[in-house]
Amino acid sequence: MNDAINENCGCEADHEEAKPVMAEYIATTRALHLWLHGAHNITRGAGFAGDHIHLYGTMYTQIQTDIDGLIEKAVGIFEDEELACPMSITIRAAEILSEYPSPARLSALAIAASATALVKAYLQFLEHTKEELRGLGVLTLGLEDYIGSAANQYEDFVYLLQQREKSELQN
Repeated sequence: MNDAINENCGCEADHEEAKPVMAEYIATTRALHLWLHGAHNITRGAGFAGDHIHLYGTMYTQIQTDIDGLIEKAVGIFEDEELACPMSITIRAAEILSEYPSPARLSALAIAASATALVKAYLQFLEHTKEELRGLGVLTLGLEDYIGSAANQYEDFVYLLQQREKSELQN
């Protein structure tokens, strides 16, 4: 019975159309992870300890956990291990990163400002991705919850980063 339902609803075609959306979601998340990990490694100045451990350290480790769950969810929903290919994820993440300044070349204030802009752009990306997956008919309840939970966490990151920018501007 399920095979007949799948044949009539075009679900398989929708899954094929949605795989590039999921691949982009994974690569974009990896790009954010790599950028914030870089910020963690090279942060400097008066706020070094707090930035290194509590700001960028917390963010990149949370995103590392998130990307692991995201890849597993994608493989489970789409039954395609290619979505977990480290080479394609890394190549696309590098392309995404090339659109942003490297944290290695930035001051502490510029790192915080760039990180804020990056996380805000990621939140917009999540909203767009969720709507795209919904439009393709492949947004499961769990995936929608996963995206919403990630957005909730990253909105907290924006708050922390904005506060960090304010503290740097006051010095």
